[in-house]
This record gives sequence, C-alpha cells and structure tokens, in this order.
Amino acid sequence: MAAVVDATLSGANSNSYVTLAEAEAYFLTVPHAEHWTGSDDAKNRVLISATRYLDVFTYFGERCTTTQALKWPRKEFKVDGVEIACTFIPAQIKTA
Repeated sequence: MAAVVDATLSGANSNSYVTLAEAEAYFLTVPHAEHWTGSDDAKNRVLISATRYLDVFTYFGERCTTTQALKWPRKEFKVDGVEIACTFIPAQIKTA
C-alpha cells in the first residue's frame, strides 16, 4: 500500500509536517540534494518517518487542539521572541 502524506494543519489524521511538494522545493535549495531520490511513495515514507521522529521530543507550549495528531502547531510559546500562532508550523520544524 502506498504511503499517503497528510500535512493538514492541526489535522486529526496528519502524519507529516510538510507536503511532498514542500519537500521537493526544499531539496532544490540544499547541498547533496542528489540523495533525495526515489519514488513518491518512498519519499512520503521518509517524510512520515521524520515527523514521527520529531514528535518524540517534548516541546514548550501546548497543542492548539486536543484532537490534532501531531505535536505542532502549538500555542503559548515563542520562537525568536515571536508568539507562535496556531495558524502555522515554524520553519525550523518543517526543515528539521
């Protein structure tokens, strides 16, 4: 069965912080992008796996909703002095 990325913000079934399209755009700008190869299914599996890894960590603040599957977005927390809103996921999380 093919892996399907769900990057819905605060989604109850979300399994990735980025879409495949966002990841493809990111890898156009980094060194050693030649390692970002394979089928869309394989890439989706990498994105889902990376998100699972990030969700092992404990973060400040609180989840925005009690029904969201992932630890981000968060509220009641600041990044670089900017209050985090429930309307986005910080770039640092997306690039991680």
